[in-house]
Parts: sequence; C-alpha cells; structure tokens
Amino acid sequence: MPAEKFEALPEAATSPLFSDLERRVIRYAEEMTRTVQVDAELVQALREDLGEPGLVQLTLSIAAANFTTRFNEALATDLEVRPATPAGRP
Repeated sequence: MPAEKFEALPEAATSPLFSDLERRVIRYAEEMTRTVQVDAELVQALREDLGEPGLVQLTLSIAAANFTTRFNEALATDLEVRPATPAGRP
C-alpha cells in the first residue's frame, strides 16, 4: 500500500484514495476491533464483494491481528528486537 494511503487512513471514509471496497474493508476491521459486533448489512456487502471464502479470510486476518495485539498488551510483551548474546551470558 502506498504511504499516502497509510497517511489518509484517518479520513478513509471520505478520501478519494480509497475505493468503495477498501472503505468497506476498513470499516469492517474497525467494527470488529472496536465493538466486536459488525453491522449485518456491511457483512452482506462484503460477502457479495469477496465471496464467502474471501470474507472468511478477511475476518480471520483481522481476528488474528486483534488476538496478537491483545495478547501482547495483556502481558506487556516487549517487542523490541535485542541482539543475541553468546551462550552462558545474560
């Protein structure tokens, strides 16, 4: 995805950089993340856009991202990469 789209994400609902499908996908991810329950009309529109297998893949991808984020937040996981140390050294 081009950097300009990442920068435009906060305005995705109205930005001309995003297609209608991209807007629906972003809204779906936001609803899954923020409220868990997703508007039934949105689900049906995405089912028509992507087909059942595509909708399942999208849902799984969003759910996996939410799972790992919540897991790491709950355990305060340090995600910084540290250089390897030789065996026997702290």
